Amino acid sequence: MKTCTKLVLTSFSLLAISSAANAFDNPQHYTDNSDVQACYGFAMIGMDSVINSRLGVPAEHALDLARMTHVSAQGDPTYSMELLNNILNAYSWQDSPHSYAINMFYQCAQRHRPLRSAAVEP
Repeated sequence: MKTCTKLVLTSFSLLAISSAANAFDNPQHYTDNSDVQACYGFAMIGMDSVINSRLGVPAEHALDLARMTHVSAQGDPTYSMELLNNILNAYSWQDSPHSYAINMFYQCAQRHRPLRSAAVEP
């Protein structure tokens, strides 16, 4: 009887943990906030860049991701410095691709957070 109770409690615990993890990774939660969408995309580009670096893909192949639509006065393409830094820093990241994505997501969210006052209603 004691073993059965432990098994049931363990099953419920695992169910609760997996539900919470699924809610964190579910992109449907981010559909209402474009800032969060942008940071999520920024993090995913970083994660893909870490993976590409481990697979031996040259960093030059990722430059198109950072190319902006307009060109400079000299006719040269211009690049998003934020995305270039994200991609190039990913190539020297030593930890897991997931940890880089989390790091980039939180840095992006910190930079783009709205300024709020206690007196202002959200």
